[in-house]
Amino acid sequence: MQELAHEYAQQLYLNPSEFVKMSGLWCLRLGHNVAKPNYQVGPKRIECYSLHFVVEGQLLLQYEDREAILHRGDICCFFPDESYTYRIYEPEKTLKLIWIAFQGPQAAPLLESLGLTQFNPILRGRCSREVWTKLYALLDYISDQPDGVQAIGFSLDLQEKLYAIFAVLMKEGKTHSDAEGSVPDIPWLKRSLDFMQLHYMEGISIKEVAEAAGVHRSYFSDIFKKMIGLAPNRYLYRLRMEKAAALILLGDRNITEVAYTVGYPSLYSFSRAYRNYYGYSPGSKP
Repeated sequence: MQELAHEYAQQLYLNPSEFVKMSGLWCLRLGHNVAKPNYQVGPKRIECYSLHFVVEGQLLLQYEDREAILHRGDICCFFPDESYTYRIYEPEKTLKLIWIAFQGPQAAPLLESLGLTQFNPILRGRCSREVWTKLYALLDYISDQPDGVQAIGFSLDLQEKLYAIFAVLMKEGKTHSDAEGSVPDIPWLKRSLDFMQLHYMEGISIKEVAEAAGVHRSYFSDIFKKMIGLAPNRYLYRLRMEKAAALILLGDRNITEVAYTVGYPSLYSFSRAYRNYYGYSPGSKP
């Protein structure tokens, strides 16, 4: 790895041939890093698609007017010409990332099949051992190549490894969300997610979410957990805690204001919830 201003990184660049560009997907660059405590990128825009995989630690992502904290096994996607900022969330802890930048007419449909869009660019807990194995195999394969990387044989092997990563991510997605369907296949579930994303800072209850979805509460909770992988109250809890942590990190408001902002009625109830989620009190971290 090369030492840079805010990270130790290995950057691998590819120059796809015309033969490769006749396919549906091609890799432009990829790499991995170990972040330094001052690690921050952006705001920036890129010209292609890029998947970032959190190998270790926590990453704070800011996009549009939203923020999220990514953990080990989470993935975020950067879309062409969209603005993103991301940084290390806990500077005293190690952050490691892998990224793959790619292009091609199949890129957008493949990402959509994983559930990734400009408005929802995050996958939670998708990286299994098989995903990590294939990612490092791809890194090693390109690292080991001498010069003639435009050879057709190399290109075919590279395409196979790239598609294999998408294939295993899709398989893991079925494990997370039930092989019989996905969120867009259930309109009321999509409505409930939209409602929660819009109003999670307003102290909404699961009863109100179920009513907005138009289904009975017990049925809503059962199907929501099967499809999303979390009970709806845990999903709301995660949304509030991630927003709270992002607000605290910005440092422009006190803890009481953060508590009220994310929908808690008192500092005490917020501090207890925050400590249960992160393992430390909201005032003890930057």
